[in-house]
Amino acid sequence: MNVCYPWFESLHAQLMHHAQANTLHHALLIHAKPGMGKHEYVHQLANDLLCHRPESQGACGHCQSCLLNNALSHPDRYVIASDKQISVNEIREALEKLQEHAQLRQRKVLIIEHADTMTESAANALLKTLEEPSSDTFLLLTVNDIQRLLPTILSRCEKNTLSKPSTSMLRSWLNEHHQITAADDLMRAYQYAPLSIVSALKDSPETNYNAFKEDLVAIKQGQLDSLGFAQKWHFQAYQSLGWLQLMLQQKIMKLTDTDTSLHYLAVSDFVSQQMQRIHHQGTNKRLVLSHVIDKVMS
Repeated sequence: MNVCYPWFESLHAQLMHHAQANTLHHALLIHAKPGMGKHEYVHQLANDLLCHRPESQGACGHCQSCLLNNALSHPDRYVIASDKQISVNEIREALEKLQEHAQLRQRKVLIIEHADTMTESAANALLKTLEEPSSDTFLLLTVNDIQRLLPTILSRCEKNTLSKPSTSMLRSWLNEHHQITAADDLMRAYQYAPLSIVSALKDSPETNYNAFKEDLVAIKQGQLDSLGFAQKWHFQAYQSLGWLQLMLQQKIMKLTDTDTSLHYLAVSDFVSQQMQRIHHQGTNKRLVLSHVIDKVMS
């Protein structure tokens, strides 16, 4: 079975090599930006670790463990996933299950998605297991923001930070799997996060980066004013300002005239200041965005 996404292949080969040599760390932290597919990956890694007859490319897909994994009913696989905060009770319940003997007499795996959302008490409850793991038990943690984890948690995990895929790998994957031809500025706008690009182009055609650029062109051509623009984009005002900032930075890099460069640097600084204002409670995002657009387009 191939790795779910090609940008995980190198990491996966390394981890499975350690697993087969019985030198795999008991707590693996997978750190990657949103849109990289880290949650899907740790589930595949769990499948491969639990497989009774793993092949060179991963789980065999046919043993009892694989069949149970495919049916989402493996008795030695536990998952904590929360859209908000992970509570201490969720951690304690999972850890109690981990203390039991593996029902298939093999490995046990606990997946904690968004581990950076654990409350402090939840993180502290996890510490003892990280310090004194039971044999053949693996914890797989995914995080968006590694800085939000307690230092005591970080120090007891093996940290694996996933870099963005290369432009060529990303372009090839988008074209092969989703028939998407992505321009360089589009990939930059979504920080080279493949799944974010796919979601934006397929699920949000009216509010993705391409639509954003089209509306800027409409303003230049007099077909749209800044207030109309702000009314459409204020729900994602911070991202919109980030896109403007990215455009300004790319423009500045290409300029050779000093005075013009200084002008756009000043505009870029102004946009940065407004990005900070957006987070303040009570800020009128429509007015901020409208004012920024007037400044940028002048």
